[in-house]
Amino acid sequence: MTDITTTRVGRFEILTIPDGYGRAPGTLFPAFDPDRAVAAAAQAGEDYDGKTVNVPIHGFVIRDGTEVTIVDAGAPDGYSPTTGAFMTNLAKAGVVPEEVTRLAMTHLHVDHVGQMVRPDGSKTFPNAELVYGAGDWDHFFNEAVYEKTKPGGQARGSLDVSRRALAPYADQKREIAGEVEFAPGMTMIPLPGHTPGHSGIRIDDAGESVLIWGDTIHANAFQLAEPDWGVLFDVDPEAAIASRRRLFAELAESGMPVLGPHVPQPGPWRVEKAPIGYRLIPA
Repeated sequence: MTDITTTRVGRFEILTIPDGYGRAPGTLFPAFDPDRAVAAAAQAGEDYDGKTVNVPIHGFVIRDGTEVTIVDAGAPDGYSPTTGAFMTNLAKAGVVPEEVTRLAMTHLHVDHVGQMVRPDGSKTFPNAELVYGAGDWDHFFNEAVYEKTKPGGQARGSLDVSRRALAPYADQKREIAGEVEFAPGMTMIPLPGHTPGHSGIRIDDAGESVLIWGDTIHANAFQLAEPDWGVLFDVDPEAAIASRRRLFAELAESGMPVLGPHVPQPGPWRVEKAPIGYRLIPA
C-alpha cells in the first residue's frame, strides 16, 4: 500500500508518508535460519518467497496547530528503483517545506535523512530545527568510524550521503539525551543499538498515545517472531536486540499503538504475544 494514511492522537494529526519499499534477502539478518524464517513469515501473514521479504520505507508528518514536525525524511534520490515518492507524497499531503518547524529523526541513517537536502546542497526545510538522539551526530561524523568503511563501498557511500544531508543543519540542531519531551506532547524514547542515538518518538495527548518506533524492525515478516534477528548495519547488535526485546515486552503489556518507518501500512498496530515471539495486530 502506498497511500498517505492518517492517525489521530488527541489534538495531533499524524500522517504516514510513503517513500517506497525494498526487498531484503535473508542475509540482511545475521541470525537468519531458513526454517524459522518460514514459520515467522507465516505467523506474520507476510509474503515470503524463500529469498526476500518486503521492507517498506515511510516518513511521518505530525501536525499540531501551526507546528509541523517531520519524523524521518525519506531516502535520497536514486536510493533504489522502488523509492523516491517521499517529497511527492509530502506535497500531496499539503506540506510546504518552508512551513516545517522541526525534523525529529529516529536516527540518522541514509533512508531517514535523504530528502533533507536539495541537489544543490541547500536545506530542503530551511526553517526546521533538527532534533535527534544523543550520540548519533558524533557517530556519523566520526572519522574513525568513516575510515573503517571501504572506499567505494556501500557503507561509506551511505555515510557520505547522510553527512551531506545533515551538514546544512549543523547550526540548527538539538541533541536529546535520555527520555525527554522535546516539544509539547512529543517525547524521545531512547532505543539504542541500531545506532547510538536510535530513538522512538512518542506522541501523547488527551489520554491517548502512539509510538513511532524507528528501526526497531526492518521486516515484519521476521523480527516480531524473532526479536534476536538484528540487521547487518546495527552499530551495536547486542544493544539493538536488548532494546527490541524490552520494547516488545513493554508494548505487549501496555497495548500502546505503534507506527514505524519499516512497518506495513495501514497502521497503527499493537504488539501481542504469539506462539512464536510476538506479532503485530491492528490497533
